[in-house]
Amino acid sequence: MKEFLKSNTITYNLMSFTGFKSLILFSLLLESPKTYEDICEYFRNHEYIKEEISMDTLRVYITSLKRIGCEITRTKSPRGGLYSIVSHPFEFRVSEEQIKALLKIYRIISANVNIEDLLKYDKFLKKLSDNINSANLSDAVKNISAFKNIDLYLLENLIKYSKEKRTLTLSYNSPKNGIKEIKVIPDKVEITQSKIYLYGISLDYNQETSYLVQRIEKIIDVDLENKNEVELNKTTVGYELMSLNPDVKLGNNDKIVEIKDDSVIVETQTTNLFMLKRRLLGYGPMCTVLYPEDFRNDIIKTLKNMREGYKDE
Repeated sequence: MKEFLKSNTITYNLMSFTGFKSLILFSLLLESPKTYEDICEYFRNHEYIKEEISMDTLRVYITSLKRIGCEITRTKSPRGGLYSIVSHPFEFRVSEEQIKALLKIYRIISANVNIEDLLKYDKFLKKLSDNINSANLSDAVKNISAFKNIDLYLLENLIKYSKEKRTLTLSYNSPKNGIKEIKVIPDKVEITQSKIYLYGISLDYNQETSYLVQRIEKIIDVDLENKNEVELNKTTVGYELMSLNPDVKLGNNDKIVEIKDDSVIVETQTTNLFMLKRRLLGYGPMCTVLYPEDFRNDIIKTLKNMREGYKDE
C-alpha cells in the first residue's frame, strides 16, 4: 500500500493481476455483452492496466469467474463473439414470500401515508425490481401500484404547486364534456378509495372540487403571481336520514332541522358537491336527498347507473 500511495502505480508485487483483471472483466460484462475487441480496448485504455490481453489470457479470466459461480456465455453477433454474464453468485434475489411481504407493506402504507411517501416507496419497489431483474416482482409492483397510468412527472408538479397554492390552468378529460381547460387553485393531492385526486378550488364555478389525476392531460399554465381572491359559492342541501344511531356521523356543517318518528331531516351548506355526494351515497338506503332538484337528480342518475352495472347480461 505504501508503494502504491507513493507511485500511484499497480505492480505485480502489490496484488494478483489475474484477480484484478478478472474483477475488471466481471464489472465490464455486467454493464453489457462485450466482444473480445471491446474487452481489449477497455483494458488498453484502463488507467492501471494499459495493455491488451490475448485470447488465451481472456479464457483464464473467464475460467476464474466460472469457478466462483458465474455463468458466462459466448454468442454470435455481426461484430463477432459476444461474452455475456447470464448469472452470478452476487445477485440480490427476492423470494416469493419476500415479494408478498413487500406488497403487504405497500397495501398498508397506501392507506395510511401521504401521497409523497407512497410515491417514494413505489419508486423504491420499481428500482428494486429493475436491479434484481425479477419479472415476478416487476409484474406485482405494476399490478398493485397506485400510480398506474399516471404521468409521475405531472403528479410531482401537481404536488409541488399544491404546496405553493399556485393557480393552474389544466387540460382535463372530463367524462361528460371531453377535453377542456379548467382553472383551479390546488390544495392537496390525495388517495381516496384507491384513486388519486387533486383537491382545490375551481375558479370556473367558485367552489371546492376534486379532479381525478388520471384524467388530467397536462398543466397548460402556472400563475406565478397568484392574485386570485375567491369567494366560494355555497349550496344548501337537504336530506332525510331514516335513523340516527351512534354509527351515523353528521358533517361539520350539518344541522338537524326536523325530527320525525323514524327519521330526521338534515340541512347542510357545502362548497364541494362532489365530496358531499360521496358522503351521502355512503349512507346507502338510509339517506334520501330532498333538495336542490339538480343535486337530487344527479344522485338519482348515479344510483341508476350503479344499478345498471349489476344487471345480468
